[in-house]
Amino acid sequence: MIKKLLITALFITQFATASPLSDSALRMIKIGNEVGSPAVVKNGQDLLIKGMFELNDFDAAYEASKQTRSGNQIMGYPPQVQIANKILSKLLNQGYEPAIYDSALYLLDGDSGFVKDALMALNLLEKSTQIYSNPQSAFVAAVIRNESLAPIIKDKQRIDELITFAILNNVKGAAEYQAQYIDNKAQKLKVKNWRAWIDRQ
Repeated sequence: MIKKLLITALFITQFATASPLSDSALRMIKIGNEVGSPAVVKNGQDLLIKGMFELNDFDAAYEASKQTRSGNQIMGYPPQVQIANKILSKLLNQGYEPAIYDSALYLLDGDSGFVKDALMALNLLEKSTQIYSNPQSAFVAAVIRNESLAPIIKDKQRIDELITFAILNNVKGAAEYQAQYIDNKAQKLKVKNWRAWIDRQ
């Protein structure tokens, strides 16, 4: 049932601002998973669907894409990566910032149905930084630029701007990265999985 509703939701052409509904839905899903109650999980999922259809809620659509991507063992739902990516793409086209950042990480790692494309990921991260002032995006963009071998991407002034913005906003790992990999040009980071690396900072 939820799969059919999510497929239908792909035809929503306009999302509005978020409501607290998605937070309530996620709490319900979390509790349902913890106590092993399919009924409670379904109530939470229904709230997300309500947010998508009745409130055109960006957050509800984004969380629904995450729920669809991971699937739900209690409900017997396998991961539906293709549907999740279509919802994420719709949000990306609407300029929803979490979708911009999330898509960039998928592009960097080349997983979850995304083809690896570091340049496109960099463009998304810098868009996130410039339009939404996301310091986490600035940090990752600085790392990508600094690790690049292409002179046009490895722009020292731009790297300094991005990493400084991240440090001033207390992004975890930013100051350490600057000292170890920007100031000390002899070292290279060589990230194998960007999402995992960011989580470790």
